[in-house]
Amino acid sequence: MRISLLLSILLLVINILSDIYIIRQIPKRFLTLLSRTLIWCTNTIIYLIFVIFVWLVYTKDAQFIGRNIEMMVFLFMFISLPKIIFIIISPIDYIIKLFTSKRRYIFTAIATLVSILVAIILLYGMAVGRKKLVCNNVEIESEQLPKEFDGFKVVQISDLHLKSFYGDTAFISQMVKTINAINPDMVAITGDLVSLSADEILPYKSWLSQIEAKHGVYSVFGNHDYGDYVKWNTMDDKQINMQKLKTYQKEMGWSMLNNEYENIIKGEDTIVVIGVENWGNPPFPKYGNLKNSYAELKDNKYKILLSHNPEHWQQVLDETNINLTLSGHTHAMQLKFTCGNNQYSLASLRGEWWSGLYKRGEQSLYVNDGIGCTLFTFRFGAYPEITVITLKHKNNE
Repeated sequence: MRISLLLSILLLVINILSDIYIIRQIPKRFLTLLSRTLIWCTNTIIYLIFVIFVWLVYTKDAQFIGRNIEMMVFLFMFISLPKIIFIIISPIDYIIKLFTSKRRYIFTAIATLVSILVAIILLYGMAVGRKKLVCNNVEIESEQLPKEFDGFKVVQISDLHLKSFYGDTAFISQMVKTINAINPDMVAITGDLVSLSADEILPYKSWLSQIEAKHGVYSVFGNHDYGDYVKWNTMDDKQINMQKLKTYQKEMGWSMLNNEYENIIKGEDTIVVIGVENWGNPPFPKYGNLKNSYAELKDNKYKILLSHNPEHWQQVLDETNINLTLSGHTHAMQLKFTCGNNQYSLASLRGEWWSGLYKRGEQSLYVNDGIGCTLFTFRFGAYPEITVITLKHKNNE
């Protein structure tokens, strides 16, 4: 807690120093009393927003956080990040001045262009990127997949974080229509339906209940679904919220697999869908329990596991022969750059499996980039994702 508070204070100090430095770079002929007043009034408002943001995070005030926090963080980043980048690059001109007769403004010009580019990316990610729905198609072959299931289509979505859409049902309706147009055999929703409380579902419930799949819509809990990010008055309130989340999903026609499994039957063949509760990282508990979910974890049936956190895949690899694991959680940090077959994101610093398809022998993991946003309302590169996974029977005869 103290470390986080110190980092917050440090960020605020850096922001203030950046303002002082940038203002000193403005030619004096442009710095009238009016312009100075406007600049510092604007900056002071930003400082206040940041202080309020930190206070809300520490008090865990669910009402204010739910309504304002993501937009507040975006506003702070939109105004502050370009400035911080500017003060990192621009002072290089002073270093060069040590070896020349006068200061040149090459790096100040570069800093200005880079800062403007960052501001444009942030604005695009907020205005366009966070609602730029993409469909990614993946084929996964397996000898263990029964022939009856050849061509079986699994649609995966994850991390809807419904409060991040601020009541915008148009995007959710578009998502549902896109899913239904795929005509999936099964839909998997791999956690974090909400960010704070179950009532986030209510504006979207009628649309989400229209998701259709021949063999069912299955969901599991993610770390946000337990209400651990809210300061509840009592533990009973927290339990009531969790029960409401389960009830709403049942009313929408979804099957929640909380450390449970279900058989899917086609003709005389069967595959198994297993769902575990969130397999959390400290300080959050590991609610997920594979052994309780399905007893015979190394039988010869084709098995699909829904597990919110992709880090759970290590246990899957070590202890089971589960064929396909579907996860979310990372969002690819809502910022990803793609070059050919390569992907780049800060999310890669947090774990080995953070976006897309991974394979180890006959076992596969797909990490979905998610639909909604957390912390701030922005997506660039890691756009809202619908994954269409087509299972193929691999015949080596």
